[in-house]
Amino acid sequence: MQTVNTEIKAALAQLGPLPTPVADWLVETGTDSADEPAIWVWAVLQNEKVALDTRLQLRDMILDFLREKSDTSIYVNFRTASEMDG
Repeated sequence: MQTVNTEIKAALAQLGPLPTPVADWLVETGTDSADEPAIWVWAVLQNEKVALDTRLQLRDMILDFLREKSDTSIYVNFRTASEMDG
């Protein structure tokens, strides 16, 4: 599974242009609460305050991009770089 996570993260790093800077991507794969295969993506945002519509735009880009590659359930979340430092 780690290879898949690394491949997804590398693919996301090539996604662009983005509506807001992303400092890092965190990716996990596994099964969700319905026991179905799933991908969880955390976009680690560089900026502390990103407007909701900008986050939604980024979320939609991520979903569209990954849905082209997989029919797996995809969950997108956001963190800030400062949250990751703590």
